[in-house]
Amino acid sequence: MGIKYISGFRGLDNAKQHLRRSTHLGSATTSSSTVLNPSEAFDQQACFVYLNGAMLREGASGAGGDYVLSGTNTITFNTAVASTDIIEVISYAFQNPTLPQTMQEIDHAVIASETTLHATARVTNGDFTTATDTLIKASHGLVVGDVINVISATATSGTTIVAGRYKVLTVTDSGNVILTDIDGNALAFANNSDADVTYDVVFSLTVPNLTVVNHAMVYLNGMLLVEDTDYFRDQQRITFDKTVNIATGHQIAIRHFGSYVTAADGEVQRTGITVTDDTHNLLLSSSDLVNSTTAAFQLQVSVRHVTAATDSYRIANFFVRAEKNVPADCYIHTIADAGNIASTFQILDEDDYSAASDITDGNVGVGITADASGWYVYLANRAGFSIVAGFKASAISN
Repeated sequence: MGIKYISGFRGLDNAKQHLRRSTHLGSATTSSSTVLNPSEAFDQQACFVYLNGAMLREGASGAGGDYVLSGTNTITFNTAVASTDIIEVISYAFQNPTLPQTMQEIDHAVIASETTLHATARVTNGDFTTATDTLIKASHGLVVGDVINVISATATSGTTIVAGRYKVLTVTDSGNVILTDIDGNALAFANNSDADVTYDVVFSLTVPNLTVVNHAMVYLNGMLLVEDTDYFRDQQRITFDKTVNIATGHQIAIRHFGSYVTAADGEVQRTGITVTDDTHNLLLSSSDLVNSTTAAFQLQVSVRHVTAATDSYRIANFFVRAEKNVPADCYIHTIADAGNIASTFQILDEDDYSAASDITDGNVGVGITADASGWYVYLANRAGFSIVAGFKASAISN
């Protein structure tokens, strides 16, 4: 039985979306500071470009636009950018031609009572009683459904409530509330805390059908916010950091892509990836899979000269093993390799890859690396000309 998406589509290969996001300084541009080749390919149907946090308008200057997109890897700004400007490019790369009607939209106008949440000073000297999951603080002012972010707590002995987000289940009285975790589950801490709980009251929105593996975009008055810095995502909930300034009438827009049932990861593929010379492009990362810490898979990669009539190509099959946060345990093994770009498809693994410049000049190559956030497989191009590529990762044991 196939997977049923919100849109009503069925099948594992329907409506798969992959968020591509890259950030660059203006100094990375060429052609008199007007042309940028992002490190990740974009889909022109769903590409957003930001300059210093403000979303730009696509189109020619005569039509009121700020930039023009070309192919899958070139952005031409109508006005030169400064070397210190911060450029962010966000795109959803769709794996099939069907537009993703799985997108869910939440719009919210901040009301007066909500603005006081982030205007409230940090609360200190609270107590926590583990037997009843009760937070004790005189005149707490909390109501059912409020979310608090515990900063710290000291146990009377052993361990007690830890830093994190919690939701108010019941208001017992003006000095006591019963807490659950952010997803509504009962707590299970071993010991009490006596006058040592420090917390912030934070603004949080319920977002139906949001899961921790969906792709999500959160905007405040049109500005894209940064996950795990400006906001935090939990099951069917977005919680804003205390430092985010919210005022009455501010507009919050949340857009998320996903399904009621998360598909098992069997394969991922993309085509039409343009990689300019001396740059690399992300092929596959742990964020493309569900809760991926370690994965092993077969990877097929094909590249050719960007000019269709030029006889330059290379095709290879690899076996890959990837692990989050352990680049030394990320491996690539070449199974088959053919073509006339250089003599081989170069590979760099076991913590040997960090940038396109690590590949030998004249070659194309695949590199793998990892950090605390995940693992990443890149296609690097140093062939001396732009290439067009495609890949397919299959038999994924995630």
